[in-house]
Amino acid sequence: MGEVQPSDEVQRSVPGHAVEAGSGDRPHPGDIVIDPNLGIVPEPLVGSDTSTALDEDESSTTIPRPVLWAMKARRHTQWHLLPSSERHQRLRQSIGSGSDELHVIDDGRHHVMIGRLVGTVSDDVAYCLVGRLNRDHLQAIEGGSVPASAAYNVATEVVLCATATEVGVESSNVFDVSRFSDAASIPAEYLPGVALHHFAAPLEITIY
Repeated sequence: MGEVQPSDEVQRSVPGHAVEAGSGDRPHPGDIVIDPNLGIVPEPLVGSDTSTALDEDESSTTIPRPVLWAMKARRHTQWHLLPSSERHQRLRQSIGSGSDELHVIDDGRHHVMIGRLVGTVSDDVAYCLVGRLNRDHLQAIEGGSVPASAAYNVATEVVLCATATEVGVESSNVFDVSRFSDAASIPAEYLPGVALHHFAAPLEITIY
């Protein structure tokens, strides 16, 4: 999620290493964190070992980190890459509470990304349901004419993401688990109103 800085390349001129999760060894950019219980093919960590949060200050947000990372990774418009003269107003918002809570961030001037925490497996993987809304739909939800629990009925590009983190490394790897073509194809247990799941084993990845 972070960007590779020149200092990283100078300091790490040797190829990445395999670091076993829970070993106590601190991974560095280019390393691969191996966890036999994760159920996914690992990819190298990128960026510095302190996340850049996509070059945005996120110190005041209350959105859970796994959901925030997944929404930022899947949005179309990366705010920090825009010229300062073209930057829209950033949005960080949470609507509802408990199992109905829905998190929102900006995605350009006309859209937003929505997300909710679906569940976890082990201590370092969280599953998040992420989608894209136009701002008219968001205003309807804010105004109460559309309940937040129905947000995914009108969302597009809905995907179940997994955010994998490693203790000691603030940046995260986000990968897609399942994509949904319409609201009817989203499992009910992933939708608002359902309590957080604690999965006994990693979910099967259906995207190849």
